[in-house]
Amino acid sequence: MGISRRPLDAGWGSVFITSFLVLSLILVAFLARLAYGAARSHRRVAEGVLTDYASLAAHELVRRAANEIGYNGCYPIVSALRRAAAAPGGGLPEPAALGAADDEGLRRALALAPSLFILDPAGRALDPARGSLVSSGAPLDAAAADWIRASLPAVAAAKPDLARSFTAASAKIGGRTRAFVVASAGPVLVGFEMDRAVLRAWIDRAVKRGPLLPASLGDGHLTNDLLDVGVIDPEGSDLFRSGEGRGGDLRARVPFGDAYGGVLDGAVAVVSIDPAAAPRLVIGGLPESHVPLLLALQGVAAGLVVAAIVLLRRERALAAARSEFIARVSHELRTPLTQIRMFAETLLLDRARTEAERRRSLEIIDQEARRLGDLVENVLRFSRGERGDIHLAPRPRAVAPLVREIVASFLPLARGRGVRVETRLDAAAVASLDDDAMRQVLLNLLDNAVKYGPAGQCVVVGAERGGAGVRVWVEDEGPGVPEAERSRIWNRFERLPRDRDRAVAGTGIGLTVVRDLAALQGGRAWVEEASGGGARFVVELPA
Repeated sequence: MGISRRPLDAGWGSVFITSFLVLSLILVAFLARLAYGAARSHRRVAEGVLTDYASLAAHELVRRAANEIGYNGCYPIVSALRRAAAAPGGGLPEPAALGAADDEGLRRALALAPSLFILDPAGRALDPARGSLVSSGAPLDAAAADWIRASLPAVAAAKPDLARSFTAASAKIGGRTRAFVVASAGPVLVGFEMDRAVLRAWIDRAVKRGPLLPASLGDGHLTNDLLDVGVIDPEGSDLFRSGEGRGGDLRARVPFGDAYGGVLDGAVAVVSIDPAAAPRLVIGGLPESHVPLLLALQGVAAGLVVAAIVLLRRERALAAARSEFIARVSHELRTPLTQIRMFAETLLLDRARTEAERRRSLEIIDQEARRLGDLVENVLRFSRGERGDIHLAPRPRAVAPLVREIVASFLPLARGRGVRVETRLDAAAVASLDDDAMRQVLLNLLDNAVKYGPAGQCVVVGAERGGAGVRVWVEDEGPGVPEAERSRIWNRFERLPRDRDRAVAGTGIGLTVVRDLAALQGGRAWVEEASGGGARFVVELPA
């Protein structure tokens, strides 16, 4: 007793492959997420390092700018004002007179102070004409004088060490930000208003003194050109700005605080690093975002999975079509074989009672043998076409005699089904064609016309010159082909839905063979509506 083995069901195989592809897509998505997370983490670390370097540069800017302005600017002026306030009479000389002594540093510092002042915080009059506030140099407008009287005593009270140091305060007065330096000189306060343009120039000089980053970074090749440097005053306005805005988010903010006596107290140093400098500061540089690439790869993977699923569905449909084709071919072969066997047995067993019956039996055997031969030839042509193994030898040929010959060979089959065949042939039509291929084309079209048309119909075969060549056509009186279906019927294994439900035999490859053979001869094939309402199949060949 043999053991039969059933092959793996095609449906389960497709489910397995589809599941495997979907799992592959999920794995690709997981790996993409891991890669994205690693790249993002690497970038965060690199950005953190660059931000730390920006903070280092900002601290250096605070140190330099505060030292430049405080030591070389504010300190000499405040010291001179203290001396003037302590002198007999306590007068306040003009800035030019204050720096008239042989002190180059003081004269350079006075460029920062266009207006000098002495204020008695108790409100006592220092001058009969000017009251508790005495100024020299550029006149203080009334709004600035009122602000000095109202605000600077409180600023001084909050800084108990102003007897040895000084501090700065700023305010928006008259629509613009103004900065003042104040120090204690015994019972009075001395100070000056800072010129913002000169202050900006001094900060610029501090920046240009050298790289804000240590020379050990970047092998000494890093310059301030790779930095965006700014100083923001306490009112939020730009006091100083250099750079081209290339730093992006790699930014650090460091307040000046009480650096060098609080000369820029309330101001903030802002430094950002150009990402182009990242390769010199961080090993591997600043990683680029791989999100577009990862999304593209994910898209490709998803596309491949979808394509594979579509191909699997097509393969299943093709497998089903092949199974149906084999069943149809088997049925098509069985019918003529049954007829041949039945009438052959009739003759062998001498059951035919008359000579007419014997002749009729022989005619049926001949018809069915022809039909069987045409069917086998069709299948062989289709098989060779699938393998690309059809070789034709087209040559110039008068079309009318060949068509008559083919129609004559088909007449027994047509008569057996009660169909009349007429020809309308142009005797002068000459085309480049292969005899055997043309025979197969015309027999397929005639067989279709007989099968799908009504009993007793008249099938017309024509040949005429037209268009770019010679047209051979077969016209029936059947239901025709709907316009929406006219392109589909040429596909392999394709049959019209109405024909599947009818008892009309067919393999679904006849028109495919017609189309392929027409193309191999340099022509084309199509279907259109016949003059009587049926279908007209046309094959055009080169003239």
